[in-house]
Amino acid sequence: MFTLNPVAGNDFVNREKLIEAMVAELGDLKSRDGFAIYGMRRVGKSSVFIEVARRLKENKKIVPVYFSVWRLSEFTVEEFCNLLTKEIIDAYRPLLGLKYRASELLNAPLSMLRKISSVGVIYEDIEFLVSFSFGREREGENIEELVERTFALPEKLARNTETKCVLMIDEFPDIVNLEYRKGKIGIGIVRKIRTLCEGWKRTALCISGSIRSTMELVVLSSASPFYKQFIIREVKPLEDKYVEELLRRHLDISERAVVEICRFSGGIPFYVHALGKILARKKGKVTLRDVVEAEREFLSEEGNLIFLGDFERLSSKEKMVLLRIAAGTREIKKLRAKLGDRVSNVSAVVGWLEDKGILVRKERGVYYIADPVFEEWLALRSGARSFTQEILEALRVPRSMEELYALFPERPESSVKSTVYRLVNRGLVRKAGKGKYCKK
Repeated sequence: MFTLNPVAGNDFVNREKLIEAMVAELGDLKSRDGFAIYGMRRVGKSSVFIEVARRLKENKKIVPVYFSVWRLSEFTVEEFCNLLTKEIIDAYRPLLGLKYRASELLNAPLSMLRKISSVGVIYEDIEFLVSFSFGREREGENIEELVERTFALPEKLARNTETKCVLMIDEFPDIVNLEYRKGKIGIGIVRKIRTLCEGWKRTALCISGSIRSTMELVVLSSASPFYKQFIIREVKPLEDKYVEELLRRHLDISERAVVEICRFSGGIPFYVHALGKILARKKGKVTLRDVVEAEREFLSEEGNLIFLGDFERLSSKEKMVLLRIAAGTREIKKLRAKLGDRVSNVSAVVGWLEDKGILVRKERGVYYIADPVFEEWLALRSGARSFTQEILEALRVPRSMEELYALFPERPESSVKSTVYRLVNRGLVRKAGKGKYCKK
C-alpha cells in the first residue's frame, strides 16, 4: 500500500533496472566497486538503498549496512562514528554470535565485556569508542583515530567472518558539515575516508546525495576525493506512466485524476504516496475533484511540516527570489526588474539556489523550482498568482493544448493539461471549438 516510509518490495516501480544492476555488482564477492547515486530530495534514493540491502541479505556471504547521516541530532564527528559503529556491529551480530545489541555493549562496564567471549573480535574497538565518548581524547587518541577505527571496522569484521561488507551511507556529502570542537570539520574527513577505503579488500562503499553541488565536492568533479571511484547513477522522478501504474495498483481512479496527480507530484514518489494514502480512505472511484481536495489537505496539514524549516533557513534574498519565481517570474531579466534594489545581484542568488538543488535551469536565463509541490506551497503561502491563474489569463482567447504547451515550455505537458481539466471541471473554462479551450 501507500507509505511515507522508504518503499520496499513490490511497491517499487521504474527502479528495477537500477536495483538489479546494484545487486549484481555489489553481490559479486570479487568486486570492490560501489555506487554513488544522486537525485533531488524525496525522489526515492533511500528506498533504493534499503531495497538493495534487503535483496543482498539473501546472500549469506554479503553483509549490507545502511546508515543515514540525517539520523544525527548533534551532528558531530563523535556522534557519526558512534552511530555508524553500532550499525556495523549490529549487522554482524548473527555472524559474531553476539546476544547483545551494540548499544547495550557500549553501555556495559568494560569489566563485563571482557567476560563475553563473542566480543573478542571487537573488544578493542568498543573499548576505544567508550573511552573516547566519555573521556574524550586521552593521550595519543584523537579524532582521526576515531574515524580510522570506524571505517576499519567493516573490513575487519568482513575478514574475520569471510564475508563481503556493503556499506551504504545515505546523504554522505553532509558529513563535511559535521562539527568538531565547535567548528565544521570540512572536506578533510572525506579525504580521510577515501584514503581508508583504498586499503579495503572485502568492503564496498555506496553513497547518496540530494544536492548536486555537494556531490560535485565529494565525487563528481575532477578535484573531488572520490572522483572516478564509484559507479554513478542519477535517480530521477517517475515518468507519468509509472505514476499511473503505482496508483492503479491500489486505487480505482479516473484518467483525469491520474493526470492531476502526475502534475501535482512531478513524479516524486513521496508525494504520490502521500496523496495515495489520503485517497485510499475514499470509497468508490477516485475522481479529479477527490484529488484536488486531497492536494489541499496535504498542503494545509503537511506543507508547513515539510517545507517551513527549509524555507526559514534561506537568506532573505533567497526567499524573495523564490517567492517571485513561484509567482511566475522565471527569467533572470524579469526577476531583476521585479525585485529592483531589494536583491542587488539576482544572478548570484539564483546560482546559490541552483547549487542547493532548489532551482533548476530550463534554458539559458530561465529557472523553475525543482520541487513542484514546494512551488505550490510557496504560492499558497505568499498569496502569489498561481499557475492556474496564469492558464486562466492565457485562455482569455481560445487556445489549443499545443499552443498552451508552447506558452509554458518550462512546465511538463501533463501539468498544463491537468490544470486545464481542473478549470473545465470547476466551470471556469469551456471548450471553444475543436481541441480549443477558452475562459468563461
